[in-house]
Amino acid sequence: FQNVNNSQIFDPLNNKEDIKCFAAVATSLNIYYPDAARSKNLYNVVMKGMRNTRPPQEQTLNIPEDKISEVGIIDVNLKDINGNAHKLTDLKGKVVLLDFNIFQSATGVPHNYMLRELYNKYAGKGLEIYQVSLDADEHFWKTSASNLPWICVRDANGTYSTFAAIYSVQQLPAYFLIDRKNELSARGENVKNLEEEIKKML
Repeated sequence: FQNVNNSQIFDPLNNKEDIKCFAAVATSLNIYYPDAARSKNLYNVVMKGMRNTRPPQEQTLNIPEDKISEVGIIDVNLKDINGNAHKLTDLKGKVVLLDFNIFQSATGVPHNYMLRELYNKYAGKGLEIYQVSLDADEHFWKTSASNLPWICVRDANGTYSTFAAIYSVQQLPAYFLIDRKNELSARGENVKNLEEEIKKML
């Protein structure tokens, strides 16, 4: 990294604002040059920086109380960037991480980096990610999701999503673990160590 008078101009390993900038660049590189050494190197730098700093504060999602209900797994059937529909219940037999997220937010990029690490480690052992984007900007979502290896769909209703309401999503990102029998196993706020919980379920 560039230095001026022995001081770094950017510090992507310890400065949260710089990490956000580097993460945005890393995402773009990963979309267009996923196999390039520079893309992988920048990805590793961003991941190390996020580990060195406190995770970003979650974004509050305002959903009317009368739309929130407590249920078990309910099917989600939405379309991916190519217009293909994906049903959540079709993933029975796998351990599923159901994820609600907004890509165009401060938490979107670092959250997806965390998911990518988990997916790379455990997809071969039976983990699948079903990610629901609540982005208002469809083009931004399609561009950001074009290189994701897991199932990524979008609810055009955004933060007024019926699915988000049914799953009682009130903060983003939010995730749920579903076991191989298609039963809801855990909510994100009740999971202390996501990776360890996934390993137990596989």
